[in-house]
Amino acid sequence: MEFLLKHPALRRTILIFGIAGILFCTPVPAKAEPVTMIILAPLALKAANMASPYVIQWMKNSGGQLLNIGKDVVDLLCLPLGVVQCTLGAPLGFFSNGVGNIGAGCVAPFKLVKDVLLLPLAIFGIGVSTW
Repeated sequence: MEFLLKHPALRRTILIFGIAGILFCTPVPAKAEPVTMIILAPLALKAANMASPYVIQWMKNSGGQLLNIGKDVVDLLCLPLGVVQCTLGAPLGFFSNGVGNIGAGCVAPFKLVKDVLLLPLAIFGIGVSTW
C-alpha cells in the first residue's frame, strides 16, 4: 500500500476526495426556531395520525414481499446443496433429495426476479404476495 501513495497523481486524488468527504459529508445543524416548532407540532401530529393507516398497510405489503424475496434467496442455496447430495451423498441414499434440491435451485433465480419485480407493486399497496 505504501508504494501506491508514493505516486503523486494517486496521492493528489486521495487528498481531493478526502477533503471533499470532510466538507460535504458533515452534518448541517438544524436552523428551526423553537416558536415555529411549537406552532407546527400539532399539525404534524394530525398529519401523522392521518397517514398511519396507510403506513401500516405499506409496511404489511412490502414486508410480506420482502419475506418472499428472502425465501427465494435462501432457495438459491439449494442448487449447490443438491449437487453435493447427488455426488457425495449418493452412496448414503441422498440422490433423490439432491435431484429435488437441484430442481428447486434452478427455479429459484426466476422466482427471485419475479418477486423483485413485484416489489414496487407491493409498496404501492397492490397485494401481490399470493401471485
